[in-house]
Amino acid sequence: MNRKQRRASAKTAAPVAPPAADPMDLHALGVEAFQAGDNARAVELIARAVALNGQVPSFHYNLAIALKALGRLQDAAASYQRALDLKPDYVEAHNNLGNVWKALGQRDKARASFAQALAMRPGYADAHYNLGVLAAEASEPDLAARHLKACLDQDPGDSRGVGMLLARLGAGVAPEQTPPAHLLSLYDVRSRFWDGERYFGAALVAGGLRRHAGRDGLDILDIGCGTGLVGAALRDLAGRLDGVDLSPAMLEKAKAKTVYDGLFQGDLVSFLAGCADRYDAVVGAATLIHFGDLEILFQAVFRSLRARGLFVFTVFPHEDASGNYGVAANHALARSGCFGHGAAYVERLARETGFSVTGMETAVHEHDQDGNPVTGMLVVLQRA
Repeated sequence: MNRKQRRASAKTAAPVAPPAADPMDLHALGVEAFQAGDNARAVELIARAVALNGQVPSFHYNLAIALKALGRLQDAAASYQRALDLKPDYVEAHNNLGNVWKALGQRDKARASFAQALAMRPGYADAHYNLGVLAAEASEPDLAARHLKACLDQDPGDSRGVGMLLARLGAGVAPEQTPPAHLLSLYDVRSRFWDGERYFGAALVAGGLRRHAGRDGLDILDIGCGTGLVGAALRDLAGRLDGVDLSPAMLEKAKAKTVYDGLFQGDLVSFLAGCADRYDAVVGAATLIHFGDLEILFQAVFRSLRARGLFVFTVFPHEDASGNYGVAANHALARSGCFGHGAAYVERLARETGFSVTGMETAVHEHDQDGNPVTGMLVVLQRA
């Protein structure tokens, strides 16, 4: 490597903390590493800050956050407890410690931590939410609804998706789609680790389009493109490849893959309204799961497609007596703002909006946090 190359390399290399750095600097670098998705580096840097100065509650608090992200739950609990030893009124630490206890299966300790946070800060939306979820999972619907409604009072934009959970409890009407505030909050966090998840929706959609496309050089729109997993899998099939998503954080990850010709941030239906007769295929992995009634979206996609254009997407099956659609029956999916859709509903709506059903099959869509398979449904429609 010559001198010029060494200078260029120095400019692009990630910052490295000096051996005897100031603890505040180490802590700041650790937080930056966590925000960039490098949890192991975050733990290393913040632990060094703690070793140099163990009297700062926020050091222990942020170390616990990074430890939890690595799955080191017992260590995270210990770090939260050290933060509370230094600052007993650290409300956020009480609340987060409750989440760790819950993950460890110690529900009584979790409930006590959430209640302590709420006692110290009456009306604390996060504590109300966590107590509501805990009660719902313990089959205490009245208590769950009371806490969730109190949370919604503090968060009218519903960034936590409380409306979906209340509907699942029979204590409210489900929104027409996942609230934008909830999607932005959800995917801001998920953008940091989405590509490493045990998630197969993108591969299902890409495979579905490949089997039915019949040619390459397609103009493709990826709705709810996220970090670009579908786009990367279909780039070789595309003449032009565009992506649209509500989440700026997810779009940043997609942009870094450099596989899209155009990336756009905004509401899907509004974007599609300006795309008449523009695409040969519209694809959406884990996107329609955030809509209840799909009619308006189907109509918008139909108008954006050229003759014989393909619409390929995944949804979660809906198995209640109505066979139409509703909040996902799986509690974890409901918490993530997901709906389920019946096969008969999708088939009927496809016919009514001008599509023919080319393919429909169930498959493993992803694995949950406990490693259990979650079934999804791959749908391939064609514009008549």
